[in-house]
Amino acid sequence: MVKSGSEDFYEAAAMVLRATGDESAFLPLMEKAAASGSSAAQYWVAMRKLPFTGAEVSSMTDVTRLVDRAVNGKYSPALVLASQLKAQTDAQTSRTLLMQACGMGNAKARALYLLQSGRLSAGNFTLPEIASELKKKNHYLEEIIASLQTNEQESLKWMSAAMEHGSATAPYILSQVVLPNETELECLKRLKLAAERHNVMAMFLYGIALMSADQIDCGIQANPEEGIRLIQISAMLGSPEAASQLAMYYALGKIEGVTVERIYKLFEYSHLCGLAEGTAGVGLCKVLGAGCKTDVDTGVQMMLTARDKGALWVNQALASVYYHGYHDLKPDMERTMNYLAADAAQDSVYAYAIAAGLSALGNANTPPNPSMAEFYLKEALNRTPDYAAQIQRAYDAIIATKSWHFAPWLEKAVSAPRN
Repeated sequence: MVKSGSEDFYEAAAMVLRATGDESAFLPLMEKAAASGSSAAQYWVAMRKLPFTGAEVSSMTDVTRLVDRAVNGKYSPALVLASQLKAQTDAQTSRTLLMQACGMGNAKARALYLLQSGRLSAGNFTLPEIASELKKKNHYLEEIIASLQTNEQESLKWMSAAMEHGSATAPYILSQVVLPNETELECLKRLKLAAERHNVMAMFLYGIALMSADQIDCGIQANPEEGIRLIQISAMLGSPEAASQLAMYYALGKIEGVTVERIYKLFEYSHLCGLAEGTAGVGLCKVLGAGCKTDVDTGVQMMLTARDKGALWVNQALASVYYHGYHDLKPDMERTMNYLAADAAQDSVYAYAIAAGLSALGNANTPPNPSMAEFYLKEALNRTPDYAAQIQRAYDAIIATKSWHFAPWLEKAVSAPRN
């Protein structure tokens, strides 16, 4: 990677995943490689830290040190990153670093140099230095030109050219729009292409598609094993969205045998990157004492904060912990029902079916209430008659198993609940 100037860490992540089956093994191995002098690993660790590193000089110290070491190791992507980090404070050094990366043959650096030097501002792409890069099919330059366009058709034209010339970013961006005379399946094909080119966000979204293809008619065949693998690699390569989704799959028990520490680390990374789902997951883990020290008050507050920021599953999670009662949190059927009602208000299909099942069972502090169970089940069926069969199955499953947990594997992996 150092010789070629590549910043595609897919093969490294895939190798670790094949060898260990554990996405959490990648970070310590990369940190070890960075400490041993690998400039590519130093760059990767710095990039991983950046999303949750503040702009203050003190908090940037570790990142800057890693980037400087990678620059000294002649890794051209590190030169590009160092240039971008210094762009606002030291324009001359920033340009010098970019020129050094250009001299090492880095195509992204050449595209950024044309942008920063102002050569693209006039829109005259026949200038010799621009025309030369376009003749070389520099897809980084085509991506930049696409982003500068005010006309949508022109932007799509340049982005399509970038896709044809090997860009991993362009097919991902184009997968998010349905072009004229195309179907959503065509968008999915572009998403697959972006995933095959190792775009991190595309791998995450295509992995989700492979996981859920048997539940929605999206034109592809379900492949849960490959779907999880892509989501794992996406999380390994720094996607906070993939990290929180993977943690949720583990918590739900879709993949067994995962430690609570792994689940917590995934949620924590997503939380540090600012995702509401990550904050909700860390909160749930703190309430349960899963992979971290138990802190019920902080955990509940984090979950409520995440709910306010858009984490839709929080209401069911809170309903579950209040139904069972964990640590200092006593079983509370009233709060359980309040959170399920809030979930129903968000158009949840199963909220009232769950409420019906839990009312029929009762809990440690509340006896069964058949009349309320009947009321909630009728309410569930009346609100969403198109899902009547699924609602009935959900209710029947609760009655048959005499239990319900929002995150079954995670909740059962911690200390035994009171109920």
